[in-house]
Amino acid sequence: MAKQLEPYKCAFSLSNEILTKAVGLSFKLGELSLSNIGKATDEDAAMGIKYLLEAENVSISPSQLKGLKAGGDVPSHPLATSLCALARSLPHTDPYDKSFLVKFEEAVWKEGVPHRLSRRVPDYPYSIPMHARIDDLIGGLFSFAKAGKGKVHPLVLSSLLYFEILAIAPYSEYNRVLAGLLFKAVLGSYQPVFYRVCLEKLILQQKEKLDASIAASVEKGDTSPFVLFMLGLLETGVNSLFHRSLQSEKAESPLVQKMLSKMESGKFYSSAELCALLGLKSRLGLQKNYLRPALASKAIEMSNPLSPTDRTQRYRRREN
Repeated sequence: MAKQLEPYKCAFSLSNEILTKAVGLSFKLGELSLSNIGKATDEDAAMGIKYLLEAENVSISPSQLKGLKAGGDVPSHPLATSLCALARSLPHTDPYDKSFLVKFEEAVWKEGVPHRLSRRVPDYPYSIPMHARIDDLIGGLFSFAKAGKGKVHPLVLSSLLYFEILAIAPYSEYNRVLAGLLFKAVLGSYQPVFYRVCLEKLILQQKEKLDASIAASVEKGDTSPFVLFMLGLLETGVNSLFHRSLQSEKAESPLVQKMLSKMESGKFYSSAELCALLGLKSRLGLQKNYLRPALASKAIEMSNPLSPTDRTQRYRRREN
């Protein structure tokens, strides 16, 4: 029987399936970024931490969760309080820098960090590197992350970092919490809409499938099965948020209908041209009241959907 490969030694290969999923998800994110979903809230952070801790068998009571959603301190649950504060700070944190670990340690442990000594940790059935190798491997991981920024797509890079945190397991506990927060931070730095998606709940709900994807990656000696699983999970979360945004928009808004009635069939219009067509002085008003609801209801389409904030972006009426 062949010796099982240790997860942290797994390679990564880029397949057509991964590329196709990443491109499709990028397209959906382009549409979602222009929808009226708003910024992340204290409630988003609280719900994420609830599910991260639940995966570690740490519960949060309804009254504690209510306090966390309100953005306040919950003295009866200091761990959840400090992790929520960390989650709220993620949009202003560099996930590609090793200082991310320091912030995590400060949030989780107040009386000494339990650096792992054993080659086993609870809830992870694979051999992990010796204690003496942790610092070098973690340093190499963040060096890889920095080098990969702008070269490896964040949808893929975030998944690789999640896998490697579990595979290295720098602490004797809460490695999955660290992996989840780093995963969310990398995705959020790419597209802030990810802070509105409760990925933590999806990960908890699909834990068995996630573990199966790790097993498949270990057997293959390649992280691609895990990356494919995570891309599918991201797709589920983004689709859910997209449907929520559609419900919040008025698909048949009178303002949208006014714009559509003035647009010639098959012709692309710039924002400036649409403002002139509608007699508007503000492009912000055009975005909020016309373009966002029209895009959400698929009444119009973009000339460059993969880059929704492109300065040369143009729009045309979608024909039935």
